Amino acid sequence: MKKLIIVLLLACMCTPAVAQLNAGVARISITPLEVGMTTPLGGYGARAGKPAEGIHDTIYAKALVFERGGEKSALVALDVCGLPIGLVEDSVAKAGIDGLTLDRVMMAASHTHAGLEGFALDRRNIANNPHIGIFSEELLQFVTERLAQCLREADSALQPVRAGAGQVRLPDMNRNRRNAACVDEDLTVLRLDLADGAPYVALVNYTAHGTIMTEREMLVSGGWAGVMQRTVEALTGPGVTCLFVNGALGDISPKGAQGGSRWEMAEYYGRRVGIHAARLWDGVKTADVDRFTVRSEWLDLPTPRPAPDFVKIAGSEYHVTQEQLEMLLPVMFPSRAPLYALRVNDFQMITFPGEPICEIGGAIKEVMRGAGVAYPCVASLTTDSIGYILTPEEYRRSGYEVTASFYGETLGTLMQEKAIALATQ
Repeated sequence: MKKLIIVLLLACMCTPAVAQLNAGVARISITPLEVGMTTPLGGYGARAGKPAEGIHDTIYAKALVFERGGEKSALVALDVCGLPIGLVEDSVAKAGIDGLTLDRVMMAASHTHAGLEGFALDRRNIANNPHIGIFSEELLQFVTERLAQCLREADSALQPVRAGAGQVRLPDMNRNRRNAACVDEDLTVLRLDLADGAPYVALVNYTAHGTIMTEREMLVSGGWAGVMQRTVEALTGPGVTCLFVNGALGDISPKGAQGGSRWEMAEYYGRRVGIHAARLWDGVKTADVDRFTVRSEWLDLPTPRPAPDFVKIAGSEYHVTQEQLEMLLPVMFPSRAPLYALRVNDFQMITFPGEPICEIGGAIKEVMRGAGVAYPCVASLTTDSIGYILTPEEYRRSGYEVTASFYGETLGTLMQEKAIALATQ
């Protein structure tokens, strides 16, 4: 018996301790009109560069910084239409947090169509075309200074956390706008509590475009996703910060929004999603984090090329000719782009630097489930915005999404293979 006790003690001593996961969260307004700065709205060429006329609701950046075993990483969620990688690079550099690099920062756009225009924040944008957004160094400096401050505040708030996750289906609340069979109805929530049990963070993943707002709405707004986040925070109590990352939204739109105006419709839809998310979050039990990983992989992209039907379908909206597009593509669209994996216990998220369609997101989630991930999800428009990401079959079908897919029909297959490899490492 004495020998058995000694063996057990030695085994315990040789087992490496799992490092504590620490997390800190912060938020900051990224609403330029608050400081009198012209605010270009993203999502519609039909606005012709006309700036916002006022503020309907504040748009935010929310930063969630992680630390484990001396390594830091971050997830940042923004109420914007899209974001370029240069915005991420500048924000991380300005934040100046030791050990926090581009390879460990996932910065995701909610894709609100009443938020900031991504091309207005992109130094690669040399088009000087108001229909796609005109680059503004002043606006980029404003946003990156705010993001750097938000990251520093989250880093200074680091403290031990516990984690749990949940997933539920929301039937008949979104639709495939290309009339394909795939519709992702999953609502996924990652919950973080402080070590003493106090609720701390709700990370919500759901799939639907920010297109309840049309080109006629000219006020700054987080759209339905902004309403959803405010609803979750109101229902989960003081002290909780809700972050949102959109799913594989390339061909998925909201369904069932009701109201007399687009603002009322966004409020109705966002509240419905938010109520479901808060209920799901409330039932999640947290535990010590014994598995935490942030990984990134860079993919060499195919040579950029215009879609065959670009001029016929989208040329008039964006006022770009075939010749202009061919000139702009090598400058404005990158040759490499990152994908990320975030794993927290039995939750895992794979990110894309563009807008993958549902079929691609669904295939990756099924692979994750097969690998034992209980709560898999996919995030779009993270740490760059390279356009739509489609399967070869959907690319050949043509349509609006194809005209904004700038790397040919093989892009979706390449990215899906890389994402699957990343998800199963």
